[in-house]
Amino acid sequence: MKKLIVEKQKLIENINIIKARAARTGTRLIAMLKGNGYGLGICAFAQLLCDCGVDLLAVSEFSEAKALRDGGIGAEIMLLSPMCDISEARSAAELDIICAIASFESATILDLAAGEAGKRAKAQIVLDTGFGRFGFLPGEIDYAAKAISELENVDIWGTFSHFSDSFGKNTKHSYAQYNLFLKGVERLTAAGIYTGVRHICNSCGFLRFPAMHLDAVRVGSAFLGRLPIADPFGLSKIGYIESTVCEVKTLPAKHNIGYANTYSTKAPTKIAVIPLGYKDGFGVQKVADAFRLVDILRYIYHDFLALFKNNGIYAQINGHKCRLLGRISMFNVIADVTGIDVEVGSAASFACNPIMIDSGVAREYR
Repeated sequence: MKKLIVEKQKLIENINIIKARAARTGTRLIAMLKGNGYGLGICAFAQLLCDCGVDLLAVSEFSEAKALRDGGIGAEIMLLSPMCDISEARSAAELDIICAIASFESATILDLAAGEAGKRAKAQIVLDTGFGRFGFLPGEIDYAAKAISELENVDIWGTFSHFSDSFGKNTKHSYAQYNLFLKGVERLTAAGIYTGVRHICNSCGFLRFPAMHLDAVRVGSAFLGRLPIADPFGLSKIGYIESTVCEVKTLPAKHNIGYANTYSTKAPTKIAVIPLGYKDGFGVQKVADAFRLVDILRYIYHDFLALFKNNGIYAQINGHKCRLLGRISMFNVIADVTGIDVEVGSAASFACNPIMIDSGVAREYR
């Protein structure tokens, strides 16, 4: 049976490190739980966060917010994407979800839905300071203030924006976004709009820019110790996937292994077949979708290095690091276990990024 193992004590240590850093600047901690809680299992992760004293959670989709409420999570939950479906907006108001207002349309939908539900909805104003996704643009602030002032069934809880390059070496754009956000908040306040809890920092912004913490910070990937920046705070990477060997045999020399004939044995080789593959999200990576020349060259460089490192993917079996042979397939991987005591049923574990692992794979906190 395949399982994603969540290393509970390491996760708790990461949570405590992040809480302590937030406490240093007196900011409130918002725990991001998008993507099935970054792959850790949304309800289990949320409950652990609550047990550790984190009482403000955030998600990207209404289905995630509903899953938390259905799972018995009573903490404050904010939905960071604006509502475009009135029935979902009605349910969000009934479930006491803090919603997002990013346009006149999303404001109207939430107001109508809350009225139908007989509730006063809580909401946050979204400002687009340079991400190009959701939010009122700088030139729309007066328009936003007018639209918000006319809402009859909505109470403003906060105001937020989102960094687009908080992990970049050049911090100029992040500072520009931050200043633009503050100006937007000032203009809303001057127009008589209550702006509530202000937040713009994501994980990288939280760790790199303490002066920008404002009233709250949103942290997600940092809980897993997975960051695109240097980590000076001692966060641990957590999570690995576990499966079992389903076949062991010895192949002769010059025998192909896997699709596309990318690997051939050089000598008699003892192999272990392990039921784990792309359908489980194992070996899946984010697409190299950047178009800047420097990014393309960087991807090519790392792909070139991977040719000599077998993609850096190994199985741990009976205390041994076993190289994978050939390509990862949809259902199986092949490990070289020559000279190792391995049998059918032996446990095999693999490093992985939990968010890539299919939600159908069981999660176990251990």
